[in-house]
Order: sequence, then C-alpha cells, then structure tokens
Amino acid sequence: MSEAADYAVETDGLTRAFGRFVAVDDVTLRVPKGQLFGFLGLNGAGKTTTIRILTTLLPPSGGTARLWGYDVVREPLAVRRLVGLVSDETSKSQSTWTAREYLTYFARIRHIPNPGEVVERSLDDVGLDGSFRGKLIGTYSTGMKRRVEIARALMGSPKVLFLDEPTRGLDLPAKREMWNLLRRLAANEQVTTFLSSHDTQEIRTLCSQISVIAKGRIVYTGATDQLGADLDAFEERLVELLLQQRSVRKTLV
Repeated sequence: MSEAADYAVETDGLTRAFGRFVAVDDVTLRVPKGQLFGFLGLNGAGKTTTIRILTTLLPPSGGTARLWGYDVVREPLAVRRLVGLVSDETSKSQSTWTAREYLTYFARIRHIPNPGEVVERSLDDVGLDGSFRGKLIGTYSTGMKRRVEIARALMGSPKVLFLDEPTRGLDLPAKREMWNLLRRLAANEQVTTFLSSHDTQEIRTLCSQISVIAKGRIVYTGATDQLGADLDAFEERLVELLLQQRSVRKTLV
C-alpha cells in the first residue's frame, strides 16, 4: 500500500460470477480521494455485489480492487479499517438496545479511544435528538434508525463511506443535514463517499462524478451534469442508460 495512492477506490476488470451467472462484469472505476461519487443502477444491476466486493464482504472472481492502495483480497483488514458502510444488510439496529449502547458496542470492538465521547459526537453529527439517545432503538422511527446506522458508519473516522440509500426514511430537513455533513467530511477530512441511491435529486445535488451500471457492466462514467442540464433531462438520459442493455445478462460458457 502507498499512502500516496491517487485514488480512494480503484478497480480494474472487477468481475464476480455466481456459477455461470456474471453479476459484475469487467468493472473499472477510479474514484479520487475526497470525492462524492454516485453509483447508479436498477435493482439487480450489480451495485450491491460491487459494494460487497469493495468492502471485503465478497471475494471477486477476477480483476482487482484497491482502497487507498490496499488490495481488498490481500489486505482485507487494512481495507476494513478504512471503511464505513450503510446498507440494507447493515441496517439491522438492535431494537432492544439504546442508541448509546449500540454505538458504544461498536466503538469498543473497534478499539476506539474515549468511546463515550465518540458516540455522542457521532450522534450529534447525524442530528439524533439527545432525548432519544437513551431510549430503545425499537421505539424509533425509520428515519431515526437510519441516523443511528449512519452514526455507526462514521465511527472510527473512515476514509471511504459506502452508502446504499442512506437518506431513505429521512424527511427533507434531515436529508439536507446529511448532505451537508457529507460535504463537510469531503472538504475538511478528505472522506470519500461512494453513494448508491435511487434518489436522482440526491445524486445530482451531491455527486460531481457518477458511474451507471446496467446488467453488471458500466455503461457511463463521467460528470453528472453531462447527462442533463436539469433534473428532467438527467432522468430521461439516465433511464436510457439503465434500460439500454435489455439482452440476457452474460453467462459463462
């Protein structure tokens, strides 16, 4: 690994097959450090599989992937120390724990110094009202539970945040607070956000660069504003890209 690595996320020919079914097909990405990067695709397009590979939860079948220069296969522990993840797989908050108990548990297993202070700061960052922090997570609204999961992902000062529909369940003021937090992390701490979302306004607002994946293959990578001057034009072009590969997904011979 080199601390001077140019990219926070770098893949070359990344591939993942399940038997003869190819879920991720020759994906090459370059995400600079500190960038808010959008990753779009229909359900089943390969987004989640790609993120699972990049966060060491699933080995690739071929190609390479590196985070801050660390190889996800050869150096998984180093990669995990760099990563914060929010996805449907991780958003299973313990309903019988309070937010403080839940986050303190994660702080301790990650050996984070001063866990009490870190927990409160993380909950401040995501805007969870102090009056709820000692209440059971099972009593929270969907949006409040999402705030707790995002707070967990922020603990340990990750260099790369992988966020899959992070603001789902949040109302508009809370959503905008979260956008501002991600911008501050990028500007002040060079935290890279790899954002997967179906919210096109969120992608256009936050992400200067995007990749679009369809049937396991990247069909567009480039500037977000190149897809359209306004939201309607952006969505029309995005739909064309998402649906352009209507043939059966590639299978191995």
